[in-house]
Amino acid sequence: MKKKSEYPEDWDLIAFRIKEAAGQKCENCGRFSSKADGYVLTVHHIDGNKGNCEDENLVALCQRCHLSWERVKILGQLWLFEKPDWIKRRGL
Repeated sequence: MKKKSEYPEDWDLIAFRIKEAAGQKCENCGRFSSKADGYVLTVHHIDGNKGNCEDENLVALCQRCHLSWERVKILGQLWLFEKPDWIKRRGL
């Protein structure tokens, strides 16, 4: 059994597939991945378990949105405003 902190061996392929499915743009803010502009696309595990790579647990987020989501999750400030579309699509 994988530890919560372990990515699967094929993580690079999984992350690439999720980013491609999102059109190489952030599912939260809609910005395209661009290192030059400071919007590097990442893949976030919604439940925090890096071993859970089911599509419904993964979302393509730019680093800025990814960090914002982690801050919200850590502080427990769930939804002060309208839920983002990627959350609605996943029924969260």
